[in-house]
Order: sequence, then C-alpha cells, then structure tokens
Amino acid sequence: MKLQVSFTRLTLLGALMIGVAGCSNIKPSEDHLKTLSETNLGEPVKHISNVRSDSMQTYYVATTASGVYNCQVPSGASGGIMAVGSFGLMKPSALCQAKGAKGGQLTPFMQ
Repeated sequence: MKLQVSFTRLTLLGALMIGVAGCSNIKPSEDHLKTLSETNLGEPVKHISNVRSDSMQTYYVATTASGVYNCQVPSGASGGIMAVGSFGLMKPSALCQAKGAKGGQLTPFMQ
C-alpha cells in the first residue's frame, strides 16, 4: 500500500515537471504581447515587431504614437514556473524602455 502512494506522488511530480518543461517552447502571441505592453505603457500599441525568445525571456519592439520601445516579458520555463508557483495568481508583466534610452537594465512598471 505504501509503495502505491509513493508511486502516485512520483507520477504526479513527473507530470508537473514535464508540463513546466513543455512551457519552455511556448512563445507568447503578438496579441498577448500587445496587451502586456499597453498595460505597461498606458497607451495603445500600434504594432509589435522583432519578436525573439530565448529559454527564459521574450524580447520585442512595441511601437506607439509617442515612440518606439524595447520590451521583454518572462516566458518559457521562467513564466511557467512563476505561474505554477503562484497557483496562477501572478501573471507576467512586460518591461519596456524607450528605444535608445541609457541605463542598461529595463525597469519594471510600478503602479
């Protein structure tokens, strides 16, 4: 009986790990990126371009009426781990910086 309980737990843990690992290949859609950018910038985004991803982040360029912004959003394994770890209560947010701005790291949007 104890072996069956251990096997069930091991199976559930394995399924969770496979699910999170599968998230590493998922890239957010342009509509989703547009929504995240509009929330961050506080103005409508005309279009999204130059979308590229590594295993942890998705980088893209958002164009608005006031300018062009370099943005990034957690995706893949990092986005999946965040969603599982917070039980779906936290959603990733976009970090955007005006193109050509100095300062290196993007600063998060604060409300």
